[in-house]
Amino acid sequence: MRSPVSRAARWGGAVVLGVIVTIAVFSSGSSGGGAAATQQPGTATRTAFGPLSASDVDLVVKVRQAGLWEGPTGQQMEQRATNEVVRDVGRRISTEHAELDAIVRQTADQLGVTLPSQPSAQQQGWMEQISAQTGADYDRTAVNLLRQAHGTVLPIIAQVRSGTRNELVRQFATTSAQFVTRHHEYLESTGLVDFEALPQPPAPAAVPAPAAPLAAGAGGAAPVPTPVANQAGGTFDGVLTSVRDASLSSWLAAGLAFVAVLGGGALLDMVLRDRSRTRPAGASTTPAYPPARPFPAPPRPPAPPRPQPPRRRPDGRRRPGGPAVFGLLVIGVLALPPVLEGAVSTPSRSSTSTAVAAGFAALDPVPDHVLALVAATEDDPSDDDDGGKRDEGKDRDDDRAEAGGGAGGEDGGDAREALSQALAARQADEDQDQNKNKNQDQNEDENADADAFPGRENAAPPALADFADIGEVSAVVADPTPDANASTGSFVSECGEPDPALRNSDNWIANPGAVNGAQHMHDYLGSVATDASTDAGDLLASETTCELDNRSTFFWPVLRDTSKVGADDNDDGGGLDGNVGEIIEPAQVVMQFLGNPTGPVSPMPQLLRVITGDAKAVTNGADNVHAQWTCRGFEDRATTQYPLCPQGSRLLRVLDFPSCWDGENLDSEDHRSHIAFADEDTGACPRDSVAVPQLRMILAYDQPGGRNFALDSFPDQQHHPATDHGDFVNGMPDELMDAVVECLNEGLQC
Repeated sequence: MRSPVSRAARWGGAVVLGVIVTIAVFSSGSSGGGAAATQQPGTATRTAFGPLSASDVDLVVKVRQAGLWEGPTGQQMEQRATNEVVRDVGRRISTEHAELDAIVRQTADQLGVTLPSQPSAQQQGWMEQISAQTGADYDRTAVNLLRQAHGTVLPIIAQVRSGTRNELVRQFATTSAQFVTRHHEYLESTGLVDFEALPQPPAPAAVPAPAAPLAAGAGGAAPVPTPVANQAGGTFDGVLTSVRDASLSSWLAAGLAFVAVLGGGALLDMVLRDRSRTRPAGASTTPAYPPARPFPAPPRPPAPPRPQPPRRRPDGRRRPGGPAVFGLLVIGVLALPPVLEGAVSTPSRSSTSTAVAAGFAALDPVPDHVLALVAATEDDPSDDDDGGKRDEGKDRDDDRAEAGGGAGGEDGGDAREALSQALAARQADEDQDQNKNKNQDQNEDENADADAFPGRENAAPPALADFADIGEVSAVVADPTPDANASTGSFVSECGEPDPALRNSDNWIANPGAVNGAQHMHDYLGSVATDASTDAGDLLASETTCELDNRSTFFWPVLRDTSKVGADDNDDGGGLDGNVGEIIEPAQVVMQFLGNPTGPVSPMPQLLRVITGDAKAVTNGADNVHAQWTCRGFEDRATTQYPLCPQGSRLLRVLDFPSCWDGENLDSEDHRSHIAFADEDTGACPRDSVAVPQLRMILAYDQPGGRNFALDSFPDQQHHPATDHGDFVNGMPDELMDAVVECLNEGLQC
C-alpha cells in the first residue's frame, strides 16, 4: 500500500528538523555551556577573544576600582597598624593588588576597555573612615571594611565567570578570584573579622528554578528575568549572534547534525517505501480469490501506472542507490570528526598564554597610538626585508647589510641561517682587521695591555645592518602549546631596580677572580655580592634587593646612549674596551619564572648557576644565541637585531634561560652542559633531565632616537645585538622555591 505521507512531505519535514537541530547546536556550541543565560546578545561587542558584554566590562572596571582603594589602604596598614599580623597582611594585599592591577591594565588594553583612574565615592568614604581611626580601632576597621569589600566583589566575579562567552574575560575572572580568595584568608587570619557583621548569604531556593536570562548590572544586582516577548528580534537575533560568533568546531558540529538528520530522513523514507512495496515471497501477481463475474472483465487501460511490472526486481532485491547510498554517506561523514579534529583545532596564538602575558602585563600599559601602529602593521604587513640596509655609506657596512639585512623577517631555520651568515661575515671582517694590526709596530705597554684585555684593537661601533624597524620584523614568537599536564603558572620575583653602585665589568661566574673579566659593564639585581672576588656561597650571607629573602643574583650587560659621553669613557669596561656612551637606566625590569608546557616542574637547588645567550656569538657562531629584541606593543615578534621602536614604545630585551637540569651538578665547565633548553617545538625536556622553573628576564628602556644606542660587549664582538646574554644564580630559601614551584604547577599567577 502507498505511504500515508507523501515523499515530498517526508523530505520537507526532515529538512525542517535538520534546520532546528543545526540552530540548537549553534546556540549550545557558541554559548559555552550556558553562557547565553547571562548575556544580552544585543549589547555584546565583538573582540578577538569572543563577545564582550556589559557585565564583562563591568567586572574589569570593578576589579580596577577595588585595587585603586585596597592597594593604598594595604600600604597604609603596613605603616600604621599596631598589630604585626595586620601590618604583614597590609603588605601582602598592597603587593598583590599591584600585580593584579598590572593584569587588569593588560586585559583592558586587549579588550579596549576604558578604566577608571580613581576609586568610587563609596570607596573613598571607606578610605576616609579607616584613616580617621587610630590604634586597635584602626586595625579592626581596616580589616573589616576590606573583608566586606572583598566579599562583595567575589560573587560578581563568580557570576561573570560562569556566564561570559569571552575567553580573555574568563581567564581574567579566574585569576581575580584567586587573588580575592587569598585576600579573604589573609584578612581572616588576623582574628579581627567580625563575621556577625558580614551580610547574610542568600538562602537557597526550596525548588531549583529554571535558568533564566540574567541582567548582571552594576553593583551585582539580583538576577532579572528578560521577557522574550519584549526583545526586538528576540530568538532570531540570538540565533544570528550565535551563528556569527560560532567557532569552526561549532560549524562542523552543526553541519554534521544537519546531515545526520537528513540521513535519518532518507533511511526512514527508504523503509517506508520498502514496506509499501514488499510482498510475501512466492505470492502470485493475481488475486488469490478473484471475484466471480458473469461475464469477462473489461480490458485494463494500457500501461497502468500502479503495478509497473517492468520495474519489478527479482527476489525482492533493490538496486543500491538513492536513500540507501545517502544513508551510508551520512555514516561515513559522522565518522570523520576524530580524523578532522586536528585539522579544525584552533592554532595556538603566540605569547597569549596567561603565564607569558603576566610578564608583559607587569610593564606599563602600551600607549594608544602605539597600539594603533601595531594594528596597522598587522593589517598591512611590509614586504621589505631590507630594513637594516638603508643609508649604508661604507663598503664594509654594505657587506654586513648583505649578510645580515632582513634576518628579522625570516622564519624558523631561515632566520637562524641568516644570523649565522651575518655573524660569519662580521668575524671575517674582524680577522682581516686583526691581521692588519699584527703587522703594526706596538710598544711594550700596548702589547702588555692587549694581553691583559684582548681584542681592544678591534673595537668598533655596531653596523647599520645591526638595526631593523620593528614594523618590518615578521618573525613571530611561537610558544609551545601546553598539554593537560602542563605547569602553566607564573611567579614574578620583586627585586626593585638595578643599583648603579653595584655596577661593574666583572663576571665571577664565567671568569672568577678576574677584575674587568667581562670587559663590559653589568647591571645587577638581588644579592649585593657582585664583584670578581664573589664566591657562590657569599650569596646566601649577603644583603639583597629582592623581597622574601631572595638572595639570588641576576645580571646582564648594560645598554648605552652612544650620542652622549659616558662617565667611564676612559675606564676599563667602558671606553677603553670600546663601550662608549652614557649608560641607560632600565625603565622597568621583570624577573619572571615560568613552568613547563609538558608537565610539572621540580624545585631548583640553591646555588644552581644558569646562563643564557653567548657574549661571544660573533666569534662562536649562532648555536647559543638566545637574544630576543622587540618593542612594547610588538611582543608577538622578535629579532636578533636592534629594533627601532615607534615614538612612545619602549625597547624590550627578553632573555629566556634554560630549564632542563641534569639533576646533579650546580655548574659545569662550560656553564651550559648541566642545564639545557627544552625542545623549541614541544617544550619537553630531554629524557635524562629534570624540568625546573624557567627564568625570563624582561628589560624595558626608553630608547634614544635613531640608531644611537648599543649593547655593551667584548670589544671584538663590536656590540652585535645577538651577543645579548644574562646570568642567574639561585639564592632562594627552600621554602620560597617550594612556593614558586607550587604556584607554577597549580597554574597560579603569583
